[in-house]
Amino acid sequence: MRWEYGAPVTEKYGRLVNLDITPGFAGISPVLASNPVGSLTGQHYADSLLTPEKTGYEPRIGMSWRPMLASSMVIRGGYGIYRDTSVYLPIAARMAQQSPLSRTLSLNNLDTPLTLANGFYVAPNVTTNTFAVDPHFRAGYAQTWQLSLQRDLPGSLVMTATYLGTKGTRGQQQFLPHTYPTNAQGLCPSCPNGYFYLTSNGNSTRESGQLQLRRRLHNGITASLNYTWSKSIDDSALGGSGGPGGRGASATVVAQDWLNLSGERGLSPFDQRHLMNIQAQYTSGMGLRGGSLLDGWRGRLMKDWTFVTNVTVGSGLPLTPLYGTITRGTSVSSSIRPDYTGQSIYDAPPGLFLNPKAVTAPKAGQWGNAGRNSIEGPGQFSLNASMARTFRFSDRLNADFRLDSTNALNHVTYPTWNVVATSSQFGLASTANAMRTVQATMRLRF
Repeated sequence: MRWEYGAPVTEKYGRLVNLDITPGFAGISPVLASNPVGSLTGQHYADSLLTPEKTGYEPRIGMSWRPMLASSMVIRGGYGIYRDTSVYLPIAARMAQQSPLSRTLSLNNLDTPLTLANGFYVAPNVTTNTFAVDPHFRAGYAQTWQLSLQRDLPGSLVMTATYLGTKGTRGQQQFLPHTYPTNAQGLCPSCPNGYFYLTSNGNSTRESGQLQLRRRLHNGITASLNYTWSKSIDDSALGGSGGPGGRGASATVVAQDWLNLSGERGLSPFDQRHLMNIQAQYTSGMGLRGGSLLDGWRGRLMKDWTFVTNVTVGSGLPLTPLYGTITRGTSVSSSIRPDYTGQSIYDAPPGLFLNPKAVTAPKAGQWGNAGRNSIEGPGQFSLNASMARTFRFSDRLNADFRLDSTNALNHVTYPTWNVVATSSQFGLASTANAMRTVQATMRLRF
């Protein structure tokens, strides 16, 4: 049993700002850590403006069983809970940059044109705070369980089959209160908007099966093959979601509809249904005077070499279709999704990878019906190789030579596609992988 406590961040002079929010997000008012009493609700906040959580219990259990004493078969299993206590520092960094401690503003320049003369103009009913967090925010945690079977096979082979499950709870969710689609009815003109609100109500799940076949080092040759089949679903950031297209540096997902956070549930941005990795290594004979299977100068030439190659083949990562327009009342342009027309997104015309006719503008007064991470991206392939040798001149003087090649076949793959429905380049590859590179290194050791 493990107990772990990560306290929310406090600032020496109380220079942290959150928002005191009334029910329904109808009213907001800044609350400072130096005076942690909400002016609208009368709520008394902690010095960190977040409620500390001291129930970080993390049980762990594991087992290993050899069912037949005369067999090499081993069955292993385990379960554990792991908490994410690193979430508080990024939150505090955002809380330290809020009004009235600093002047921050995020708005659509088309709604409120800014000029050099009035670059800091704040229109009526515009929120100058751009971020708030649920005062009862909780650190996320993941439950993992695993079962594996390992057995030796002829030919110096070892086979391992593994099942791994992960359930994430209290994942981060971020939304924009009181934002609505174009021409929507029943709006609240007096309700404040234009700020992000962070909660911890998300969840995720991942199931995977892995088969590993490994050849122990024998006659200078060792190799391994790993194949993983998996599926991961989430509606939160626990596990790395975020950013346009479903991936990016952003810490959280910005929900399209703040009243329907479950509508963000979809494939995780790191979900890769099939992934195979092959690694092989050959090492020739070693030693100061002896060496390879050859004698004479041929033996001296061949000994001490190590050749390594690594091949990775995988299916595509998910991408989120976007409709390139700004969410009303904000400056956010990466949260609105288009509508699907019913045509196949993969029935692309010549020269494209995706079908532009499969997406269209959302209906007036409605959010787009395209799901988050609902497009499978391009397949992945890479082959890297290296060769190295140690030249042993004496017991105290050696020289290491190494040659590394990345993308040794110079094979072109595309990490992602353009998925912005309003772009004329929708369906085209955004970037290509790096070209082949070869690097030689020589090191003298004495």
